Formats: sequence, C-alpha cells, structure tokens
Amino acid sequence: MNFSEIAIYTTSEMAEVVAYFLSEVCMDGVSIFDIKDLYDNPGWDYKEEGIENSYGSEVTVKGYCNTEDTSRVLDFLRSRLAELHNAGSLRIEVTTVDGNAWVDKWKETFRPIETDKLVICPEWQTVQTDKKVFLMDSGVAFGTGQHETTSMCLELLEQLDLRKKRVLDVGCGSGILGLCALLCGAERAELVDIDSQATDVAVHNAQINGLSDRAVVKTGNLTDKTSGVFDIVFANLTADILELLYKDISKVVKKGTQVILSGILDTKLQGVTELYKQKFKLVQTKAKGEWRAVLLAAK
Repeated sequence: MNFSEIAIYTTSEMAEVVAYFLSEVCMDGVSIFDIKDLYDNPGWDYKEEGIENSYGSEVTVKGYCNTEDTSRVLDFLRSRLAELHNAGSLRIEVTTVDGNAWVDKWKETFRPIETDKLVICPEWQTVQTDKKVFLMDSGVAFGTGQHETTSMCLELLEQLDLRKKRVLDVGCGSGILGLCALLCGAERAELVDIDSQATDVAVHNAQINGLSDRAVVKTGNLTDKTSGVFDIVFANLTADILELLYKDISKVVKKGTQVILSGILDTKLQGVTELYKQKFKLVQTKAKGEWRAVLLAAK
C-alpha cells in the first residue's frame, strides 16, 4: 500500500506547532527530524557514523496520509501554516512512498528511550539496564514515547502510587501509557481507542510484555466502550478533543481519581484547565516546548 509523505521545513522552535497541524490531518504518523535530537536525547548512547549528514539546515516535519486524501490535507496545511511567523521557509514537499519501505526506514531511527524508572525499547532491539523495560512496536503511526506529550505523561505517571490501581488509557494509541502503568505496579488497565489499527498494536504490545492478563483493549469511543470508575485516567490527545471528552471522563472518575491530560498546546492550556476545574483540582502542570500536560484530582 502506498502513502503520501508530506514534508514541511521549519525551525526547531516551531517544529512542534507544525507537527500539531500535521497530526490533525495525517493519521499515519508524524515525525520530527531535528539534528538537535541527536545530542539532546539521553537514551541515545551512540550515533551511527555520518548520520548527521542526513539532517538538513532546517527541521523537517513529516506526516503520512492516504494518497486519495492528499489534496484535502494540503489545503488544510496551507491555511494553517499561513498563520505562522518566523517559522522558516515552511516549504512543503510531497512524495509517494511504499508502505513497507517506510516501515523499514522508520525502524532504523527508533532507539531506546530512558525515563527515571523505565526504558522504552523497540521489540527488535535489546538493552542492558536495571530499570523496567517496556518492549514496544508502535506500528509506526502511534506513540513511541519520544514526543514531549508522551514523555510528560510518563514523568507524571512515575510520580504516582499505582499499587492496586485501576487505570484507563483514553485514546491509547500504542498503549504505552496504560501498559507502562501496569509495569509500574497498577493492578489492571483498560485501553480504548477509536482506531482499530491502534488497538491491534496495543494488544500486541500487551502480549510481548506479558501484560495481556491485566490489560483489556477495546475499539470504540469512551462512552460506548467504558463503564465503571477508575483510579487513574490518562488522555494524551489534543486540547479540542480533551474539551469534547470532559463530560465522558467526568463520568468514569470518583473522588480522588487522578487524571493526566496531555497534548495541549500552551495557547490552549487555559481553556482546558478552566473547563476541567469544574470537576477537578489542578495538582501540577508540566511544560516541554510548546506543549503542556496537567495532573488533576477529582473533587
């Protein structure tokens, strides 16, 4: 199967904003190629010889979509990019890529990622560590832990006492948050996503980590597929979706339930927090680049 690869050239400072625009219309993966990441990522203890030469003078943000959607995606992107200033050339290139070749190339760039308590490791690699290891295959299109929105969730997750807790991962993608919660001591996790490709990947990741007996993965929306209440809720989505899900998330919590929201651009943080403050107390806010994550507690 072929895909359209859309590359946008920008600056380090604006790469996350451009990636956000791409993520709104590209459902088959968004990646940022910034040479600074070679030196800033603590999980990379070596660099392949000559790898710096594969990076250009600008940051490249790439998204993938079905070929039949290309015109619609480009129209949307041009309108959103016109809003940006001091963002580099914002040049757009479109190429057609073979799906299998794309996966192989992506695997070459995925390296283990280390947090305080965990190492996120591709299932086709090995790592020597005393920390808990989460093996994963992200299916290319879903979270690997490298993006700021996911890493902030992991950092907040590691602060929580997860023992005997029931966890809900809303919009689970690859399942990284719900499944890592299990590795860190949670009793059971329910993972929900409207995309069957995502839930297939989450099921696979549960299996390769020996977590299938404690993880339930469901395809569908939160309202239709989830009932009862949870001790911990993760929702790493976008500000607009988090606002739409406010009432549904409020129905699956009890007093003291801890909720981690991420995927919030700094310009939209106030709107999200003001809405959720009706039901939740703001405990902590984290920031990385243009992105924000919050830890809330149900009143």
